[in-house]
Order: sequence, then C-alpha cells, then structure tokens
Amino acid sequence: MIAKILDYADENKMLPGRGVVLVCVSGGADSMCLLEVMRHISYSRRFDIVAAHYNHSLRGEESDRDETFVMNVCEEHGIPFYSDRGDVLGIAKKQGQGIEETARDMRYSFFHELAEKIFAIRIATAHTINDNTETMLLNLVRGTGAGGMAGIPPVRGDIIRPLLCLSRDEVMEFIHERKLPYVEDSTNKLDIYARNKLRHNVIPLLEEFNPRFHEVAFSASQLFRADEEFIADIADLFVQDCCVGHTADARDLAVLPFSVSSRVIRKIHANSSKDNSTLSHSHVTDVLSLCAGDNPSASLSLPGMTVFREYDRVIFDAEPKVSDMEFAPVYPMAGDSLIILALGLKITCKTVTYDDSIKSTAPSNLFMFKNVDICGRITVRPRKEGDIIKLRGQCGTKTLKKLFIEKKIPMRKRALIPVICDDLGVLGIYDIGAGDRAIPEPGDLTVSINIEKI
Repeated sequence: MIAKILDYADENKMLPGRGVVLVCVSGGADSMCLLEVMRHISYSRRFDIVAAHYNHSLRGEESDRDETFVMNVCEEHGIPFYSDRGDVLGIAKKQGQGIEETARDMRYSFFHELAEKIFAIRIATAHTINDNTETMLLNLVRGTGAGGMAGIPPVRGDIIRPLLCLSRDEVMEFIHERKLPYVEDSTNKLDIYARNKLRHNVIPLLEEFNPRFHEVAFSASQLFRADEEFIADIADLFVQDCCVGHTADARDLAVLPFSVSSRVIRKIHANSSKDNSTLSHSHVTDVLSLCAGDNPSASLSLPGMTVFREYDRVIFDAEPKVSDMEFAPVYPMAGDSLIILALGLKITCKTVTYDDSIKSTAPSNLFMFKNVDICGRITVRPRKEGDIIKLRGQCGTKTLKKLFIEKKIPMRKRALIPVICDDLGVLGIYDIGAGDRAIPEPGDLTVSINIEKI
C-alpha cells in the first residue's frame, strides 16, 4: 500500500527532496496511518517529519485523551511533537458561524503558523477517498460548479494529501496489518454534523446502487478537476491579456462563454476585494448583466466592493464610493497656492499681464481670465446641476452634464472634476478647457490659475 501512496504522491509532486514535512495527527485511524506512512517514506526520501495536533476542546476529557495519546506515540518513535488548543465553541458563537467551519479555520491557522515557525515546507493531512466523496456531496447540496465537484485537491499550496488515493477500508486494513494504535472520536457515531449525516445515512444508500461509489466519485472528481484547471487557465489568460488592473472591457467579458466569464469575474473580485467572500451564481450573472446592458454608468454591490460600468469598461472597486470623496470648494486669490488633497491637485493663483508668450507656452491646465471681466470671487468647486459653458473656439452652449457625457467621463468621477467659476457661472473646467467669457488680450491684467497634479 505504501507503494501505491508513493506513486500517487509522486504523480502529484507532493514530497520534497529534503526539509521538514508537518504531519497533522488527530489520533484517529486515518491520521495514525498517515503518520506511519510518512515516517516510513521519510527514511527513503530523506526529509524530516514533525507531528502537530490541535485540541478543539469540544469533547472534554476525551479531547485531552487524544492529545496525550498522540504525544505519547510521537515520543515513542522520536518524532518532534507540537500541539495547541482553542475554544472552538466559544469562537463559533462569537463569530456566528458553524462549529465545523470554526474548528477547521482554527486548526489550519495553527498548522500554517507552526509550519512557518519550524520552516516546514509541506503540511500533510490524512484525507481519504471517503472524505473526498463527502466533500463532493456537501458541495453539491450547498450548490456548486465544477470547482466544488472536483472535491479535495491532492495539493493546495503547501498542503498535501498523500492518503487521498486510499479508501477508509484500505486505511483500516493497513492499521490492522501494522497493529497501529489509534483512538475513536465518540462524536463520529452521532448525527450532529453534516458529514456524519452523509456518512451514516446518504452514502450507504448510494452504495446500494453502486458498491464502488467512493471509487467512481473519486474518478469523477478527477475529471471535474481536469476540466476546472483547463477552463481556469483560459480565464487566467483573459485576465492577463485583456484586463488592466481590476478592470475589463465590458463587451468582451459579456460575450465570453459563461464557464470562462464566471471565472474571470471571480478572479478579478478575489484579486481586488478586501472581503474573502466567494461570489454566488447570482452575483456573477448580475455583473454580466451590467456588462451587457445599455446603461454606461450602471453599478452594483458585491461582497467587499462595488462594480461600476464606465462606458466600455467595467471596474471592480474596493475603495470608498466617489460620492464619499467629493472635494470642498476652494477660493483662490492672487498669491495663493492651495492643495485639494482628495484630488491630489495643487492650485496656484497669480495676477499677471497677459501677452502672446504666455499663450504659446501655457500648460494645458493653465487658465487665464481677464481681471475686469470676473464677477465677484473665483471659486474652484465640483459641478452643480444646471452648470453651463460655451468652450472657447466652439459653437454653442452646453450643460456640463452633456459635455461630460460627450467626453465619456464616468458618472462617478464627474464630481471630482474641478470647475472654475465666478458669481456669473462657469469660467473653465479642469482637463477640458476654458469658456468664452473673460478672454484676455495682450496687455490685460489677468488672473492666472494653474492646476497641476502633485
């Protein structure tokens, strides 16, 4: 059986050529089988093993018994042993999540922290074919795609599962052959957890249809995984070649096959969100509807972010909404140098005598206004409803709203475009141009307003 495990481990590139492998040992039959297998393999493959046990403190004295049992076995074989414990029940109640999920999170957190501390390059767990079947069924019941039906991966990051090619019957056969001691978790007999209910009630019925159900489920999971990896690679290529940062072309995304577009959306979300939540099917279809729709300024909320349509592009934005970042008006006067921190802009105001040399050398966001034609004080502010301007050199007056639409400025960014005004109305717009009012001539005393990025 060890040869079978070695072949499976080598096929999936699990074992290091040297270094430390952290073996997770609960004390049950599966984990004691894993410990013995890894102990045996380590001699020929020349890596070291360290055992780790996490006490979930859910079964009182029985939990402590398991910890002591594993510690004694490791001491007998000269295997370095580490353990930790936590109040799983208390943390689950505090965080409002299930006991199984909380126990897993706390257990793996300990394993990863310990692996980093002792410089272990692999973490080995004792999952079997039976565990894989249970995971597939749980994912199916909760709603899943090919990724969920792929079951438990043989390798995920630094985690390896050398026993994933074995059934629980094969594990028990190995245990009896080697006369290996192990402990029984009394809760395994109780239908208090979802896995137990499947194990005791559902899977036996499925085995009546096919006694080799675990084996065929394992084969199916491998097929699902192969399909998942292939489609995920296509999605990765799209993200790499067609996405800029956390944005994508809306139409390109909308016309992709759903199997690819759904993965692209989930990848962009995972890369840009501060929330670890997985997107649901409805989340994905909502994003695709936004991409395919006619509203160039549509938006929707996803866990940890907002998705915006900005004309031809779709933006996954985990930052605060632009409406929360609107800048306050400023009132530049001659000699002032003002900073609008929210925009990252600096405004410099001077009084100069206008001449043609200023006109020819002026940067794009230097605005010049004839002093005597300015009514009241100059204000630099966000646009207001009803603002209008007739740009210099162009025919007709337009509202700023229509002008911004023509320039394809995203709606959520329009409030962040500085508008230069006096008491009569708009004089100029940052990054767009000046109006046809207060145009200076050579020799005129002129207000110069320069807006530059900092």
